[in-house]
Amino acid sequence: MIIFLYIVFSVYSYATRSQIRYYEVLEGGIVRQEQYTGVAIREEKAVNASSSGYIHYYIQEGHRVPAGANVYTVDETGALESYLKDHPELTTELTGEQLADIRYRLSQFSQTFKNDNFSELYNTKYSLDASALEYSSISGAQDLDKILQQLGINYARVSSDEGGVVSYVVDGLEGLTDKAVTKDTFAMSGYKQNITKPGALVEAGTPVYKLITSANWSIVFPCDEETRQKYQDTKKIKVHFTDKDLTVNASLDIYTADDGKNYGKITLNQLMEEFCANRYIQFEIVTSDQKGLKIPATSVTKKDFMIVPKDFMAQNEEGNSGFYRTRKADGSTLESAEFVPEEIYRIDDQYCYIDVPDSKDTTSLHAGDVIVRKGTTDQTYAVGPVKSIEGVYNINKGYCIFRQIVPMEKNNEYIVVAENTDYGISVYDHIVLDASLVKEGQLIYQ
Repeated sequence: MIIFLYIVFSVYSYATRSQIRYYEVLEGGIVRQEQYTGVAIREEKAVNASSSGYIHYYIQEGHRVPAGANVYTVDETGALESYLKDHPELTTELTGEQLADIRYRLSQFSQTFKNDNFSELYNTKYSLDASALEYSSISGAQDLDKILQQLGINYARVSSDEGGVVSYVVDGLEGLTDKAVTKDTFAMSGYKQNITKPGALVEAGTPVYKLITSANWSIVFPCDEETRQKYQDTKKIKVHFTDKDLTVNASLDIYTADDGKNYGKITLNQLMEEFCANRYIQFEIVTSDQKGLKIPATSVTKKDFMIVPKDFMAQNEEGNSGFYRTRKADGSTLESAEFVPEEIYRIDDQYCYIDVPDSKDTTSLHAGDVIVRKGTTDQTYAVGPVKSIEGVYNINKGYCIFRQIVPMEKNNEYIVVAENTDYGISVYDHIVLDASLVKEGQLIYQ
């Protein structure tokens, strides 16, 4: 019975006591980003159909076309349309990779969709329509011309007047400028994208594609007073596009539009092709991207240290660091300055940080001791001020040893600290996960 009660007590004690766990230090980073939605402004123009008929394209969405190259064909009689229906092998079938891309985008949409942002449903639909258009363009266009000529099927081929990137998403905002942007631009009231699909019947004068003639483009977003003050002196930023997981450097300018409101304008010279079909773009401005050693916030604690001007630090003949003491805290004056070795935990621009000793410790400096600068007799300093340093408990040796950290960035869960600091931590060190459960010198069983 005694053995049984002892076992029950041991199990209960183990189950109810605070579990001391460790964390292995690894390299990592914390990125701080602020999310915005902006409207894309490009050098673009809508191109209207030259005549009525059934339209078919030669150029895929987002591809560049030189001046004079064929962009699409118009079949007024429908003979070409009938021929293509009878020969579906002439249109490119979706590959496994293309189908996987569409499935992935649908999956991402279903996971992030919220009822209060219903417009994203239409944006996703338009984006998928554009992708389907890109994946289903006519293959072997030159061979097709020869076959149709032999069959006597006549159709008009329309070429581009100038070079640029082709997009089949037309929304009526092709002439938008940064000065003309207003608050209503971002309300998306009545906004609609028109996509002309291959084989569709179009009327003369109807926009059938747009041509983007410059790789330089910009994104304009609303800017409140707080944002204006934050970025008014910032010229270079890092932009992260959430949908495509792309990060680029860009220029930023805060300006006032014709409606009197403040807006931010991000200017880019890359990724235009990737976003040529998007008018409204979600992005994030990266405000901080710190790299270092990433540790849990719960591992951090504070420890008090006495601070001593670093000019008073000296070394003895054995090479140990310490200080020369001339008077003790109890008021007794020494006949000659004695060297007191000390472990220096940290040195900054002004001070050395040394441990606060136990009251029974007679070999260390105590608050109230007077030290002298080596080689002088009149430059003295009374040890006393105490300052806290943030750190963690290193348990590589099986017991808690305080190691200082230099925080660089933090959030609610993690802190990124500087690497290669004196008396600090290194990659793969083991530290206590919850510093509140232990004290310095405590034995830890890992």
